[in-house]
Amino acid sequence: MPYRVPKLRLLPPRLPHEVERHRLKRLLEEAWARSPALVLAAGAGYGKTTLLVPYGGVYVALGKEAQDPVVLLWHLVAAYRGRGEGFGELEEVLDRGSWPLALEGLLEALLVLPPHLLVVDEAHLGVGRESLRVFLALLRVPTLRLAFLSRRLEPFEALGRVLTERELAFDPEEAWALAQVLAPELPGYEVERAQSLTRGWPLGLRLMLLAMRKGLRAEEVWREGEPRAALGHLLLASLPEEVQALAARLSVREEVGLEEAHPLLPYAEDLALERLEARLRFHPLVRAALMDRLPEGERRALLNRAAEEALGRGEALRAAQFLLEAGRLGHAADLLLAHGEEFLSQGLTHSVLGLLEALPEEVVQARPGLLLLLAEALRQASRYREAEAAYRAALARGLGRAYLGWARLYLDTVEPAKARPLLEEALRLYPEEARPLLAENLLNEGRVEEAARMGFAGPRLLLRLGRPWEALALLRAEPPASLAERSRPPLHHREGSLLRALLEAVSGSAEEAVRQAERGRWEAQVLESPFGVALAEARRGHALLALGRLEEALQAYRAALALAQGGPPRLQVEALGGLAALLEDWEEPFAQMVRLARASGDAWVEAFMTLTVAMARLRQGQEIGLPHLVGADPFLRALAEAYPFRDRGHDLLLSHPFLAEKTLFALPPERARRLLWEAGRLDVSYHPGVRVEVRAYGGFRVLVGGRPVRFRRRKTELMLALLLEKAWRREELQEALEVSGGEFRVLFSEALGLLEPGRPPRAPSYFLSADPCRLNPVPELYVDLWDPGAPFAPPYLGLDHPFLEEAALARTEAHRKRLLMSPDPQDWLQALLLDPLDEEAYLRLRTTPLAQRAEEVRREALRAL
Repeated sequence: MPYRVPKLRLLPPRLPHEVERHRLKRLLEEAWARSPALVLAAGAGYGKTTLLVPYGGVYVALGKEAQDPVVLLWHLVAAYRGRGEGFGELEEVLDRGSWPLALEGLLEALLVLPPHLLVVDEAHLGVGRESLRVFLALLRVPTLRLAFLSRRLEPFEALGRVLTERELAFDPEEAWALAQVLAPELPGYEVERAQSLTRGWPLGLRLMLLAMRKGLRAEEVWREGEPRAALGHLLLASLPEEVQALAARLSVREEVGLEEAHPLLPYAEDLALERLEARLRFHPLVRAALMDRLPEGERRALLNRAAEEALGRGEALRAAQFLLEAGRLGHAADLLLAHGEEFLSQGLTHSVLGLLEALPEEVVQARPGLLLLLAEALRQASRYREAEAAYRAALARGLGRAYLGWARLYLDTVEPAKARPLLEEALRLYPEEARPLLAENLLNEGRVEEAARMGFAGPRLLLRLGRPWEALALLRAEPPASLAERSRPPLHHREGSLLRALLEAVSGSAEEAVRQAERGRWEAQVLESPFGVALAEARRGHALLALGRLEEALQAYRAALALAQGGPPRLQVEALGGLAALLEDWEEPFAQMVRLARASGDAWVEAFMTLTVAMARLRQGQEIGLPHLVGADPFLRALAEAYPFRDRGHDLLLSHPFLAEKTLFALPPERARRLLWEAGRLDVSYHPGVRVEVRAYGGFRVLVGGRPVRFRRRKTELMLALLLEKAWRREELQEALEVSGGEFRVLFSEALGLLEPGRPPRAPSYFLSADPCRLNPVPELYVDLWDPGAPFAPPYLGLDHPFLEEAALARTEAHRKRLLMSPDPQDWLQALLLDPLDEEAYLRLRTTPLAQRAEEVRREALRAL
C-alpha cells in the first residue's frame, strides 16, 4: 500500500510578505553562484520560509517521519509528481522499500528537468544518517538549486553555503520598514527598542509590533529567555483569554480546517497562522508555546484524539508519533505491534527502529511481538549481529516465527550451515513459508538440482548450474519497468547490482563489472550496510583482476577484507581469494579462504574462488596444483580438468569464447591463442605459445614466459632496444648496429630463437618482422614504453648507443613537461629530480611544503657540478 504524503506538506504556506528584503536576496544569489545548495540555519520564526517561497520551484516540508529515507523519498516523489516523466513508476519501487533504487531513479528523472529550485522546509526534522545521504545525492544533479531550511546547523553545514540567524535577523532599516506596514503610528525610538529587545528575531519582532499597536509597551510584552518562553509571554499579553484557550487546543493537531478555526481568523496575524488552501497551520514555535498553556491531562487527551484522527485517515505512523508525544507509550507500542509488519513491507525500516528506540525497554519486553519486529527491522537494516541477538531473545519468549527470520538472516549472509538447523525447525512449524527458504539454502549448499526441484529459479540458480552466461543474459534482458519487482534492500547483494557485477566479470564485460560493483557499493553505503560495502569491494576487485589492473585489484581486496572484519566469516572468503590470487605469499590467505568457505557450508564458492586464484596466477606465469573441488558445477569442473591449458581445453575455449577475453577465468593470452591456432581458429602461420615482456624503463630486460632472457651477443640486445622506438629498413638497422649483412642475419636469428623458443625451422616469426624490421604489436607482447600507465624511470640505462641516448633524453623531457603541467607539487618534485637545475620546478616548489626537499636536490646538483 503506497505511503500517503499529506498534501499540505507539498504546498508552500501563504505567509505575510510585507517587506522586500533586498539585502538577503543579494546574499542568496551570491551564495547560489558559489554553491548549488543553500542552507538557512536559524531558529523558528526567522523568516526562512517567507524568504524562499516567492522564488517558486518545488516545495516540500518534512516531518520527523522523514528521517526514514523511504518516507523522505515518498515526499520528494510526491512533490515532483506530474512535473516530468519517470516519477510515477518510482512509487512502485518505493512501495517495495527499494529506496536506493528509487533514489537512483529520482536522480535520473531530475537530470532531464529544466533548471529549477527545490526548497526543503523543516529539513532538521528529516535528518537521519540515511536521509542525509539522500540530500547529498541531490547535490549531484547539475540543474538543481537546493535550499535547506533548518533550525539546526548540523549536519547541513557540509551541504552548501550557510546563512544563520545573524544574516536572517531584521536590521534596523528592515525593522522600520516592517513597522511602517504593521504599526505606522509607532515612533522611531519605539521601533528601535523593539528591534533591540528581540535582536531582530522576525517572528518575535512582528508579534511585538502588533502588541505595541494595541497600546502595550515593549517592556511589558517581552520577556528575556529562550524563544518559546518569550513567545508564550507575547501571546498571553496580546490575545484574549478565550482565543488563547481555543488556539492552544487546536494547535495540538498542528493544522486544522478553516471552519473549525473560524474564531481564530481575526487573530491569524497575531498567531502567525500559515494559510494552506482550506486549512490553517500553526507555526511550530507558536504551537509549542500554546501547548505549554494546556493542563497535562487535557494535552494528553487532545494528542490521543489527534492520534485517533490520524489513524482514521490511514496515517498509522503519524498516529504513533502523536501517542509518543502524549506519553501514551503502551498505546504507541500496541499500534506499532499492529502495523509494524506493514511498515516493514513498505520499507519503512528506519521508522520502525526509531519508534522502537523511543519506547522504554520494559514496554517492549512486555510485548514479545515487538522483539520479533525489532529483529526483522535490524535484519532489513543489515545490522546482522544485533538482529541475531534479537531473534535469540524472541525465541526465548516462545516466538517460533523467529526461526524464519533468523534463517533469512543466514540466507542474506550466505551461511547455509548456520541456516540449516533453523530451517528444520521452521519447516516443522511453518512448512509453506519455510519451503522457499529451504530451496535457496540448498542452492547455497551446492545442492543445485534439489533447489531447482523445489522451485528455486533465476540468475543465481543458473550461475551455480554452471551457466553464468545465461544468468547474465537474464539480468541484462531485465526491462526497466521490472525494477520495481526487485526484492527489498537486504537482498540487493544476492539479486541486484553485485550479482550482475560478478556475472559480468565471469562471462561479460569487466568494465561493466566495475560499474556494477561501484553501483552496488553506492547502494550499500546508502543503506549503511557494511556487509554490502565489503562485498562490493570484493566484486570490484574481481572486475579489476579480470582487467589486469592488479595493483587496484589488490587495494580493493584489502579494503574488502578490512570491511569484512566483525561481520559473518563467509564475507571474508572472496576477499581472501583475491589476495591469494595476487600476493607473492599466497598460501596463507588461500588456506584461510578454503577454511572459511568450508565452515560456512558453501562448497561452490570454495571451488569458484579456488579456480579464480588458479587462473589469475596462471596469467601471472605461475601454475599451482588444484585440489579436488567438491562443489564445482559443470563449467567449473571443465575448467579444472583443462587446467593449465597446455594441451587440453580446445573445446572448452571454443564453446566459451569469453575465456579468451578479459574475464575472471580468462586464459593467459598466449595459451588461449595457441589453443585457437591449434584448433584452426586463429589466422596466423605459427603461434609460439609464449608471452614476451620487454621492459626498458630503468634498464633493459626481456622476459619470455616469465623468465629473463640472457643474450649471447650484446648487439642482439641493442637491436631489440632499437626496435622499440620505430620500424627500420633492414639496411638502416644494419648501419645503426654497424654490422655486415651476414652478422645481421646471425643477430636476427638469435633474437628469433630467444623470443620464440621451439619455433620450427623456416616457420614465419610471430613477434618479429624482417622487412621492415619491427616488433609486431600482438596481444602476447608487452612493452612498457608503449604502456601509458607504466611507472616512469629514465629508459635504456646500461645500453650504449647514440640513438638510444637521444630517445631516452626525449622521453625524459616529455615526461618532465607532463609532470610540470600537473597541479600536484609531488609531481613538480619528480620533475626537479629528473632535472635538478630546472628553474621553473625549483621556483614553484619554494612556495610549497616541499621547499626544503627541493633546496636539498638543488644543492646536491650544484655541488656535483
